[in-house]
Amino acid sequence: MKIGKKDITRKNALLVFEWCKKTFGSSTINGPYPKLVFNRTKKDFAGYYDPWKNEIHVFALKHRTFMGFIGTIIHEFTHYRYHSIKREYYKLNKIYSYKNHPHEREAVRMERKYKWMCYYEVFSPEEVG
Repeated sequence: MKIGKKDITRKNALLVFEWCKKTFGSSTINGPYPKLVFNRTKKDFAGYYDPWKNEIHVFALKHRTFMGFIGTIIHEFTHYRYHSIKREYYKLNKIYSYKNHPHEREAVRMERKYKWMCYYEVFSPEEVG
């Protein structure tokens, strides 16, 4: 099954989100699982985690590829799962640029490490051994 940009849908976002919950579990820092908010509008960013509302926002039109879409959900789930973002993130933001921010570097690492695993486990099970 060939998956492309047309498959960046709320349904597939929920499948990736469920995979993240199953694979990574809930956060001991930020509490219960966040709500996934799928937006069709275009923003300057692909997604974000809102720690005050405990929501992950994903913006469909910002993604050029389906793998980038999967990566964004994993990236934002990493922020929910591992980071006490409320205060610590903004303190570190004064020291580091976005690219060098320790939380962003960790989220990018997780995104790169797990997006293909998610793809094969969720969207092409016939290829998984």
